[in-house]
Amino acid sequence: MAGRREERLQRILELLEEHGKVETATLAQELGVTELTVRRDIDHLSGQGIARRVYGGLELSAGRSFEPPFSMRLRKNVEQKKAMARAAVDLVRRGENIALDFGTKAYHVALEMRERHLQALVGVTSVQVMEVLGQDSDIHVLIPGGELRPRELSFYGSTTERFFREHRWDTAIVSVAGVSVDPDVVSDYNEADAQLKAAMISSADQVVLLAEERHLGAVSFSPVGSLGRITTIVTDAPRGHPVVETIASRGVSVVHAMETTR
Repeated sequence: MAGRREERLQRILELLEEHGKVETATLAQELGVTELTVRRDIDHLSGQGIARRVYGGLELSAGRSFEPPFSMRLRKNVEQKKAMARAAVDLVRRGENIALDFGTKAYHVALEMRERHLQALVGVTSVQVMEVLGQDSDIHVLIPGGELRPRELSFYGSTTERFFREHRWDTAIVSVAGVSVDPDVVSDYNEADAQLKAAMISSADQVVLLAEERHLGAVSFSPVGSLGRITTIVTDAPRGHPVVETIASRGVSVVHAMETTR
């Protein structure tokens, strides 16, 4: 039952992202459920701040500071994220100290690390990643402390930032919501997350940035830093993408994850 509800909520979000607004009757027909069931789903999404109830339906609470919940993002673009995770872990050597971001792409990176028994020390920023890596005795997991964001279950705040700034990392693997070349800025959904990612980047010798095609050319709410600190961008975008071509021309290495094979 819970699985079917998650599938419905994911589909509602997809329709909202496509249309911006959807009507209750349309959702009921699309999902094959009653309007009463749809209204319960609307109440759930509205209560989480993901969408706004409007007359006759639902409207996306979209914007540069909006991000859907982890559980819903985890079901989206799965194959692309797995490919990006494989490409990112290919860039890491055994025995490294790694700072690993939170989010669904980081979750897939953690799964790939565990599958390879990477033998690394990893500073984590989320409970989901911690649970994955904690199942492999070859991986030494460091937990930074700090405040825990509800639902996302990621660490943030000055304590978390200080942990990453005060240690040296061979590699930081970070994902963001925006990668722009004009203006030259890497950005994320909110200030707290942007500051944490900036701390991870500032203390790493190699910075691997995970960027989905939809984030290329976008500018999100809070700046993380410039492209000058990025070593490699791993993306699901095809070769020839204009933003990727410009980034590569500035000396940043680009890995097209969908072209690589295991």
